[in-house]
This record gives sequence, structure tokens and C-alpha cells, in this order.
Amino acid sequence: MNRWKAFALHLLLSLILISGIALAALLIWYPHGLYRISGLDRLMLVMLCIDVTAGPLLTLMIYKPGKWGLRFDLKVIALVQAAFLAYGLHTLWQSRPVFLVGTDVRFTLVSAADIDPEDLAKAARPEWRRLPWNGPHLVGVLPPADPEQREALLKTFMKTGRDQEQLPDQYRPYAEVAPVILGKAQPLEGQEAARIGPDARGLPIYSRDDDAWMSIDPKTGEPGKVVRP
Repeated sequence: MNRWKAFALHLLLSLILISGIALAALLIWYPHGLYRISGLDRLMLVMLCIDVTAGPLLTLMIYKPGKWGLRFDLKVIALVQAAFLAYGLHTLWQSRPVFLVGTDVRFTLVSAADIDPEDLAKAARPEWRRLPWNGPHLVGVLPPADPEQREALLKTFMKTGRDQEQLPDQYRPYAEVAPVILGKAQPLEGQEAARIGPDARGLPIYSRDDDAWMSIDPKTGEPGKVVRP
């Protein structure tokens, strides 16, 4: 096997591995088309570029049939590539969505990195006190009617930068918020909205990386899919 064949084989294996990771993340963590505002595409592109640089390109540079120490060199390359891949997987894990929060004016996609462990422990329901690994919890929040609670939330935001959507003790079942969301839903425009139907309605959706609109089921208020205007 010459160096080009070794490079091609290593590149193919790397592409299969990265593609498998991306597909698994897409199917498990990003329902409703949430990947479109999550920055997943950019993260996977960075992982692919680093993986190719740390693996196949190094193989192309050092591979020579019969070279003394070739097996050791390939093991070092594999270890370097595995280290970069482990770091990428850790970043992917930390950026995975853990809560999809509906409010009276918007949806917010909350990632694992947005949640403080101390705040997580204060969630009203046991299932909300741990970060899910199989896709985000659908929850709701509503602005508090009590002025003192509103002032407390404002102080928390000024101190920590975390808004109501990043505070699990504020979460409530989505069904309690759905009627309010239905009442505040706005008509959606654009080609993507037209494919949903002439009466498509929704609310804005925000994440750390991007924003778009989330369509809403006109009967239940359940989120549909992310659409671009």
C-alpha cells in the first residue's frame, strides 16, 4: 500500500466516523429541526477539519512502505486523532439542547452549558433535575405576576446573565403554557411556512447561535418545526 492509498483509507474511515456522530446527534438531540439554529453544522465542520488534519494528512506525510518505526508513528497519529475527537465529542455533549422552553412571546433552545447545576437541582419535577441525553425536555415558563418575583428575576439576570428560560425552578409543564402560546402565535410568512399550510402560525425561537421561527400546531399548541421567514 502506498501513501496515497493509506491516506484515502484513513480519510474514508474518518469521514464515516464523523458522519455517524453527526447523524446520531441529529436524530437524538435535535427534533423539530432544531439543528438549524443550534450551530451543529459549524461544530461538525470544525470537528471534520481537525479530524482530517490530525489523521489522514499526517498519514499522507509520514507513510512510507517498509519505513522503520512506521507502526509506532501510526499509533501516535491514532492517539492524536483520538484526543482531538474526544475534545470534539465533549464540546458536542456540552452544546446539546436539554430544554426547549416555550413562553408567551418566544421559544428558547437551552443547551447543557447554559444550565447551572445549582439551578438544575431546584427544578419542580424530578425529571427536570438532570440533563437529558436523549433530546430536550419540552417545558414552559410564564412571567411572574408578583412584582417581587419579577424584581428577583431581574436581579438574577443582572448578576448571572441567566434569564427565566435558563432557570429550571421557573419551569412548568408545557401544557399549562400552550393556551397562552396559541393566543400569542403570529402568522408565518415565506416559502417554508407556505408548505406547512396557509394558516401557519408560530413564535420566534432563539438559541445561543441563531434565531428563526417555530411553527405551532393550531389545535394543541405543540411545537412543529423550525422555519425560516
